[in-house]
Amino acid sequence: MQSKQSKKQIIDAIINDYEARKEARLDLENKWKNNLNFYNGDQHVDYYKQYYWQSTESFNHIGPLVENRLAILAEVDPVVQDELVQSVFDKIRFKRLIEEGNFWQEVTGSVFYKVSKQDNQPIVTVCSPFEIYPDRLDVSNLAEIGSIIHAKHVDDQLVIEKWTRERLTIIRDQKLIYDGPLPYAFPFVRGTSELVAGQFFGKSVVDRVIPVQRAYNAIKNRRAEFMSRMACGVVAVEDGSVDIDSLEVDGLCPGKVIVYQQGYREPKFMEAGVIPDELTKEEDRLLAEFNTISCGGDLLTSLASRASVGEGTLNIYNSLAKRQLRRPIQSIEDVYEQVGQKILAILGVEDGKSK
Repeated sequence: MQSKQSKKQIIDAIINDYEARKEARLDLENKWKNNLNFYNGDQHVDYYKQYYWQSTESFNHIGPLVENRLAILAEVDPVVQDELVQSVFDKIRFKRLIEEGNFWQEVTGSVFYKVSKQDNQPIVTVCSPFEIYPDRLDVSNLAEIGSIIHAKHVDDQLVIEKWTRERLTIIRDQKLIYDGPLPYAFPFVRGTSELVAGQFFGKSVVDRVIPVQRAYNAIKNRRAEFMSRMACGVVAVEDGSVDIDSLEVDGLCPGKVIVYQQGYREPKFMEAGVIPDELTKEEDRLLAEFNTISCGGDLLTSLASRASVGEGTLNIYNSLAKRQLRRPIQSIEDVYEQVGQKILAILGVEDGKSK
């Protein structure tokens, strides 16, 4: 039996390892949080207005872009040859788990499926990348990882599981729960939207479109400010000729009576000009760039809303989008295969026969 001191050493070592991995992965975690913000439309988290009147609206194209991709990926339904695996998939509603995982895969670039055992039956849990801490970040192959720490809060208590290829250690609320051989095979299966050479975590389409979204928001907001000046006008007055406080509080509301001092020139609107063609051209260019990066997501949405577009045209664009989404589709197919293999291992089945 282990001494209390040895247990403390184990606990301290695991916690220190977890903290070190968390620090090493901090930049990635911040990027994932930023991706989630942009997906949800909170796209001015790093923008500060210089003047109170500046427009900071978000014109969210990332949300619909991701949702269009998810709708296409939801149609992926790989054929499962093994009837036993298929029965387990049906029982645990694996299709829904895949759809949940697809969200993390598309927004952050990675998702992890944990195939474990409960009451001697296989279960599958979707783990966001926020919960996963590998011992290396500089390899793109899961097989090269020596250990993974899976950490999350359960009932307000931090549970840290360190999985190596041969050993498992579990700490809950800084108490040692388990430290011994693996109760079953290494449980993690990774899904990625795009693999990146030499990186453990995948890349998301959101990473690529955030610069376009920022530029698009800037153009739309500057255009809105220009139109506001054109609609409301900018009034030029001589110093001391009018009640400036009244103008600043009420503005130029309809029916406004402006009283100016005798002997001064009457207030007048300044020439507002017209919206530069460059703004419109840049807006159109950025929309086209969205379509290019997002596999035609915005284009599919606009086409589907037009009554004049035939079903054949939509099918062509849908087929094109599926070809461009081949990498995440392949990832889903690989997940089905690898999760199926781990389910058979837990059930004690190998090559279709009981062990």
